[in-house]
Amino acid sequence: MENRGLKTAGDERMKGRSRLYPISIIMMAAFLAAGPANAVYAAEPNGSWVNLDGNWYWKKTDGTAYIGWLYTGGRFYYMKEDGTMATGWEKVGDEWYYFHEDGGMNEGQLVLDNAVYEFESSGALKTAKWLENTGGGAYNAGCYDDVAQDLFGQLGDEKKEQYFDAYPDREREYDGDNHTSYDRYAGFIMDMKLNKIAQSRLEAAMEKGYADGRVTGEGTIEDTLASIPYRKNASCLEVYVRDCEDTDEAYDKIMNVTGRKYTSKSDRKYTLQYYRYMGMAHEEKNGHHWFMVLFMR
Repeated sequence: MENRGLKTAGDERMKGRSRLYPISIIMMAAFLAAGPANAVYAAEPNGSWVNLDGNWYWKKTDGTAYIGWLYTGGRFYYMKEDGTMATGWEKVGDEWYYFHEDGGMNEGQLVLDNAVYEFESSGALKTAKWLENTGGGAYNAGCYDDVAQDLFGQLGDEKKEQYFDAYPDREREYDGDNHTSYDRYAGFIMDMKLNKIAQSRLEAAMEKGYADGRVTGEGTIEDTLASIPYRKNASCLEVYVRDCEDTDEAYDKIMNVTGRKYTSKSDRKYTLQYYRYMGMAHEEKNGHHWFMVLFMR
């Protein structure tokens, strides 16, 4: 894009922002403990807003475009690599943020369409779930690529179907005046920490190998959760899906593990209905897809 005299300055990127290298459990534990952003927001720089071709920039006094986190007028903004102001969902470092149409970073709970998003105090996305009493199932997680989002939606709809198969009267008996929720468990809550754990284990599995629920050299998902620690006593099912042509194939492979109805208490861990939280990671290799999916009670 032609900047018409407005230069970009790549060296103005925010310094000190952490990056996750997720092969090592120890490094991942340090990342999760440090917090979601590790961001030191810049003091309000000298300059002013400039609109060029419908895009907003922060023009500094030396004529260059500001890049990185910007604090001005009591709000946080993010200026992308090309100097343009971010809007909508934006990944910065290893975290996801939501920026409103005016560019201001969202703070606090956010409702979009049929989903509710919770954020850390830093503004980084923490969890997402469907808006209660809208039916449950699929929604936009806000942090997945198109392939992962498609699989997430398929699994969410399957959980919804299993839930209402088990509780067919929930919707019919719902009384809105009592402020109850008929679909409270009819979908997954997306958990960003589980996403990061899934990403770490997926990269390690693809590099080192995976067999019998164990990443070579790193152990089981229970070992990982205990080492961080993160909800180490919660029931968790890990499904490693490899070498898939598309999300339909990945979904079928997951359902081979989780699709059966349970007839005894010990079978519950193999049904989607049993779990409330979900985290997922996706990688593409040679045109095929690999996933690590974590389901947590």
